[in-house]
Amino acid sequence: MITSQKIVKQLKTHPRAHVVEQEGADRTGAMCYRAQVKYLAVGDTLAGFGKVQEWSETDAVDGWRMFRMVTEHPQYCPVETNVFEVPEYLYYGLTALAEQEE
Repeated sequence: MITSQKIVKQLKTHPRAHVVEQEGADRTGAMCYRAQVKYLAVGDTLAGFGKVQEWSETDAVDGWRMFRMVTEHPQYCPVETNVFEVPEYLYYGLTALAEQEE
């Protein structure tokens, strides 16, 4: 519970907190949050993917802005990879925003 409260506080007080949307609760009752891929940054932590290690905008496809991200943990889609090229409208579960450097 304390970890969950720490996450909620960090997501609400972070300078980029406006990009985070509440998504509901998981099966344990803990609140879940998400953000559109276009608002992510290096260092953000995604549920199941780990930290975003690289993030950049790439060439548009069919009128959609596209983003390339490299994550800490590979996923199967349909092969195991940690490099994703996705359109701007996708959302990812978020567990922490990157710490701001002073």
